[in-house]
Amino acid sequence: MRHVNFDLLEKAFHPLRPSLGQRRPDGSVVLTLADSNDEMAYSRVISSDEVVSAEVFGQVVEGVRRELCVRAGSLSTEMRKQLVDNAGVMSYIPV
Repeated sequence: MRHVNFDLLEKAFHPLRPSLGQRRPDGSVVLTLADSNDEMAYSRVISSDEVVSAEVFGQVVEGVRRELCVRAGSLSTEMRKQLVDNAGVMSYIPV
C-alpha cells in the first residue's frame, strides 16, 4: 500500500472514519468507512492497480466521495453540471 495516503482518506471522508483491511492475496485492500457509532457506512474493494500511484489513488478517493454524495443526494451545483455535460452518448464510428 505504498501510495495510500491515510491523511487524504481522513480529510476526504470526515466525519466518517476510514480504515483499510489487510492486503488480500490478489493485492487489493478493502476500504471501510464507519460512522460515529462504529457502524459500517460504506465498503469498497480497492484493486492493486488502484494503489499503484498517488494520482490513481486520489482518483479512487474522489470517485468514492462522489458516490457518497450521489447516495446522500447532496451533489454541488458544479458537480451536477459536470455530470449533465458528460451524460451524452458517445458516437461510435466503425473502423
